Amino acid sequence: MTYIQLRQYIKKAPLSPGTYEFLDRRGKAIYIGKASLLPRRLTSYLKTEDSRIKIMIGEAASIKFSATASEIEALILESLSIKDQRPKYNILLRDDKQYFYVAITKEEFPKIFLTHQTSHKGVREYIGPFTDGPALKTTLKYLRRIFPYCTCTQKHNNFCLNYHIGKCIGYCCLKNPPEKEFHINLYRENIQAITGILKGKKRSLIDSLMKEMRDLAKNHELEKAIVARDKVEKLKRVFENASLLKTSPILARASESGLSLTHLLKLDHLLGRLEGYDISNIQGGYAVGVMVAFSHGKPRTDHYRKFKIKFKSSKGDTGMLAEILERRFNHPEWEFPDLIVIDGGKAQRNIALEIIKNLGLNIPVVALTKDERHTGKYIFVQGRKLAIPLSKLKASDRNLILHIDSEAHRFANRYYRRLHGRNFLN
Repeated sequence: MTYIQLRQYIKKAPLSPGTYEFLDRRGKAIYIGKASLLPRRLTSYLKTEDSRIKIMIGEAASIKFSATASEIEALILESLSIKDQRPKYNILLRDDKQYFYVAITKEEFPKIFLTHQTSHKGVREYIGPFTDGPALKTTLKYLRRIFPYCTCTQKHNNFCLNYHIGKCIGYCCLKNPPEKEFHINLYRENIQAITGILKGKKRSLIDSLMKEMRDLAKNHELEKAIVARDKVEKLKRVFENASLLKTSPILARASESGLSLTHLLKLDHLLGRLEGYDISNIQGGYAVGVMVAFSHGKPRTDHYRKFKIKFKSSKGDTGMLAEILERRFNHPEWEFPDLIVIDGGKAQRNIALEIIKNLGLNIPVVALTKDERHTGKYIFVQGRKLAIPLSKLKASDRNLILHIDSEAHRFANRYYRRLHGRNFLN
């Protein structure tokens, strides 16, 4: 798989949590991973310097996506898929890291703990493998609020602190618990619920709890029915709202700022990398072009590029723009953009789209222009004949486009003045 093909798959990735599988030419999974946001995770493969990952990408022929409703479901689906398919690169790329397993002990009141090994004495069952220890710990923390279990290392006479904050049923760690058999059964139901969820059986658990709730209600055991109902509601809330991976403020702002543009351009993925282009051709000589790059709303000055215009063109600025775009995309090692912003009007937009189409790419283009009175700015986008007032965009989108445009203009003028001043002195 080439990086151009990888970028095309990224653009097709669902804008949601889920798993992804790199498949070889026979359709066999060679690597399986998970993501809180699939396009963003896959984009990181374009920037990798790890030679083993580059080999894996080169061996892949396609990518399969499985969208999930939550990060927890992505974590669990990844574990089930790795266990079932055993992709070779999931093993090769682990380095000295080991997978995580959830261990369930054989005690009367079974304990749950995380481990890298599967050879502990007194363990009844191992669930895994899981690739992300912190995410797994967070998942267990959420589930423990609904299905309490014991973590005490020794028995005691009084209820433990965890019992008072709802993380333990209390009787499991007492030296002489009353109604022991009843509480053992209650406790083991909680353990069974957690193991079922970690094995991908959340739906059947919810169905079972709903049936239990209805049966209890029919028998007028309303308090117990309410307990079952509350478990279902809490479980649904955890899967709908739980966040296992921390998102930086910059990424959060970038995601928010891209929503309006994403809708306008009819895209199904976030705009991570944006590139701006400008031509500086003051007084008809020493024409230059530049590219500026923004990643998640922030300038990437180390990715800026300068172009001396090599060929004189009767097409003026549009011909020069075509030249620098062709030269830019002759560098597949440079990360490709999710959106191109050009200083110009419909003609500049059309020439850019033509160049991109001829190269077999699918990258949207926005051309920024002023109205006849130079009192306002408009953008031309593909699929629309008429320009759209920039003021129609939400403030974050508008400011981002203006920032890219002004940065490209500043960089182009600076480059032009440096070249023009040097030649003038000579």
